[in-house]
Amino acid sequence: MANPQKGLFEAHLVTLGDSKVGKTSLVVRYMDDEFNINYLSTMGIDFKAKKIKLSNNEEIKVKISDTAGQERFKSIASNYMKKANGIILVYDITDRISFQNIDNWVESINQESENSKPIILIGNKSDRISDRKVEKTEGEELAKNCCGGIKFYETSCKTGENVENAINDLINDVYNKYSGNNLNDDALKIKKGKKHENNGKKKLC
Repeated sequence: MANPQKGLFEAHLVTLGDSKVGKTSLVVRYMDDEFNINYLSTMGIDFKAKKIKLSNNEEIKVKISDTAGQERFKSIASNYMKKANGIILVYDITDRISFQNIDNWVESINQESENSKPIILIGNKSDRISDRKVEKTEGEELAKNCCGGIKFYETSCKTGENVENAINDLINDVYNKYSGNNLNDDALKIKKGKKHENNGKKKLC
């Protein structure tokens, strides 16, 4: 979606997934390149935004709404799901229930989203190999069968592994779908040192 006054394209992403799978850590790692193990659970909604530059030198705004995973906040998450033009589904590779519940989140997407939107599936906490409860091949298979096939990454917010790659990939898909322009998979370049907008406190969902 573009800002009608400034003509600035906005990639509005939303995180979905169970509580404590690391959605906020994912957002903070991408936006600020930081990690803090002591974030609190998100209550309702939080968001961060910043501007990035594409390879064609077009500046766009990336906003990520970070939703709470608790059942009582699902109605709030649904509202932001409708507004978003890209969705980040997240589970914890050390928590099999969070993986199984991805089906429930997909059902919510199908109920609340009138049109298909770019989606990625993320298996988070890949640094905790010894605690793994969900194999990578299971995540790949789920992504293959989800919504006609979506992209899949395993990430670590602690080390930063694949976080930027995964979210940039989604932003690229959003831009291609909604801007009318086509870029290749390596099109995104982050404009380093740009101040970001931040509403709300840092938390861990």
